[in-house]
Amino acid sequence: MPVQTHGVTLSGMRHRLTIACALVIALALSAAGPGTTPARAEPLAEEVAIDRAALERAVAAYEAAQKTAAEVQVRVDAAMAELDAAVVEQQRCETYLRTRASTLYRTGEAGLLELLFSAESLPELGERLDLLTRMAEQDARTVRDLKSARNLAEGTARSLLDSQAEQAEALEALEVEVTRARTEFAASEAALKEYEQRQAAAARAAREAAARAKTPAPASARPPQDVTGDGEWRTAVASHYSRTFTGRGASGKPIGPYTMMVAHKTLPFGTLVEFEYKGKRAVASVEDRGPYTPGREWDLGPGVVRALDFSGVHEVRYRIVSR
Repeated sequence: MPVQTHGVTLSGMRHRLTIACALVIALALSAAGPGTTPARAEPLAEEVAIDRAALERAVAAYEAAQKTAAEVQVRVDAAMAELDAAVVEQQRCETYLRTRASTLYRTGEAGLLELLFSAESLPELGERLDLLTRMAEQDARTVRDLKSARNLAEGTARSLLDSQAEQAEALEALEVEVTRARTEFAASEAALKEYEQRQAAAARAAREAAARAKTPAPASARPPQDVTGDGEWRTAVASHYSRTFTGRGASGKPIGPYTMMVAHKTLPFGTLVEFEYKGKRAVASVEDRGPYTPGREWDLGPGVVRALDFSGVHEVRYRIVSR
């Protein structure tokens, strides 16, 4: 027997609800029209215009950041080539002077006097005196060249400290622009796709412009592999500071996210060192002490980490530019 609630059976209630639902569905279908289903509305012309304006702003910001990064890269490359040439000249002078010092040590003053007194005639004595004079003049020129090369290497390396810090900051600004634009266009697939295409075109154009502006370093200025004296390339294990580290080194110099500095246990503060890691190079100044973990020789500062794209604990190549 059907259950009754306040005079109305449950089966009757279900029947009434079924009719009500059918009416709602019928009304919805009649409003949509025969053979149609609800569809997503197309974006309004105003929305398209807003997306287009945002896209143009984002592309312009990226192109400006890319241009700045490319211009800094050209300056860094030119300074690196100049530094290589100065270090090679410095090594040439040092090699010559070491050879001359070794020769003088072996012969001594007695050897030079013997060379003069063994002359069998006045013309021969004059020739030997002229030879010794020219050798002394060459020694003096080489000493001057060595001093000039050292000054040039140190000056170029110090200019690289600022240029590479600027480069690291420019590259980070470029990354920030890309991240911001992608976030802004995440909801618009078409705008995001066009942005990425134009971003790639701008990056390609900047690389081509940098390649045209870059002057290849002469063969003699390329980093030497096996040389002696200052500027010799060596290998060692390095760790690093955080990219966002701020503080003060043991030298007293402030350290920020773009500071081109390193820590070493014994080298004098202010020593300029060039590093190479996976084809990227950076010049830094010793401004702190460490690392104290066994097996590690260098602790790379925040700016060096950015310039070399370094992370973790790895072997690097380095050479002392000036002490």
